Amino acid sequence: MMDGSDVNADRLAVIAPSMILGLMAQALKLKALGHPVIDLGIGEPDFKTPDHIKKAAYQAIKNDETRYTLVAGTPMLRTAIRNKLKRDNNLDYPLDNITVSGGAKQVIFNAFMASLSQGDEVIVPSPNWPSYLDMVAIADGTPVSVECPQRDRFLLTPERLEAAITPSTRWLVMNSPSTPTGGAYTKPQLVQIAKVLRAHKHVWVLSDDIYEHL
Repeated sequence: MMDGSDVNADRLAVIAPSMILGLMAQALKLKALGHPVIDLGIGEPDFKTPDHIKKAAYQAIKNDETRYTLVAGTPMLRTAIRNKLKRDNNLDYPLDNITVSGGAKQVIFNAFMASLSQGDEVIVPSPNWPSYLDMVAIADGTPVSVECPQRDRFLLTPERLEAAITPSTRWLVMNSPSTPTGGAYTKPQLVQIAKVLRAHKHVWVLSDDIYEHL
């Protein structure tokens, strides 16, 4: 009879269970025992799901909109995303460049799995969300953490980016506002980062803006 470790793929040896989810489990356990807990583990809003979202989800189920869609998502949803990007970010993308996933983590994982080969490097400013490093590693890439000290407000500087780029660099992960520090880049800071990247056209940018409106 096999024990639990026998069924694990070798690639799982490069990652560890999420400490954040472990903390969440401990917090829930303490709450269930009646202890007062301030939970700073999971990055999610402290407000309830807005009523118009609940109503839209309910109406979709009522209309039997519960079957397979196009892999990229429904045209209506992708159009809404396109309109949001134009309205809020002054970015105009064709629908062919917009895809919908089951969540931010999935789409980041998909990007790394589809693009990384053994030896490819991914630059991740640190402090960072630990899942970035795990997703890179499980996709056979090499995570490169670049320390961003408090004196720089935990933000990546052009000088540190330049020093971290090698011929093997495939991606730069940008997370603004960032987790766990909340650091956010200004437009002038992003312009300076972009100047470095223009000199290294082999480096792609993965911009994780999940906390944009928080």
